[in-house]
Amino acid sequence: MQALPGYKNCFVCGKDNPIGLNITFFRDQDKIRAEFIPESKHQGFKGIVHGGILFSILDEIMGRTAIITKDVMTMTVEINIKYRKKALVGEKIIFTAQMTKDLGRMIEAQAQACLEDSTLLAEAKGRFIVISQKMQKEVEEYMRP
Repeated sequence: MQALPGYKNCFVCGKDNPIGLNITFFRDQDKIRAEFIPESKHQGFKGIVHGGILFSILDEIMGRTAIITKDVMTMTVEINIKYRKKALVGEKIIFTAQMTKDLGRMIEAQAQACLEDSTLLAEAKGRFIVISQKMQKEVEEYMRP
């Protein structure tokens, strides 16, 4: 698997964000993959991961599918998420995503959050718009160390 670059201060992947999740995303053929072990600071109810944390990771991982399939960057237009089971603090969560449709200036993607035993915690579908070449260059500059 190939590690994908992060964005310095991104809440999900930013290595320079002291309050961020600091997640590394990997290309796994035509999919994106990431792992995350939530801590107590990521909980909503006692011992249960806040749904917004799962949502943020699912959003980020789906948006990255266009990087590996079309070599373009995207921004979120809409996301539909279904929470299936509670995610517990301290349990490793495996996130995967893939692009499902290429609509030209827009893509559709789907993602899942599962436990190591494949128990489905949440699933999402989203639509993402391809950003302009100018904006992509700005983002790439922001990514450089």
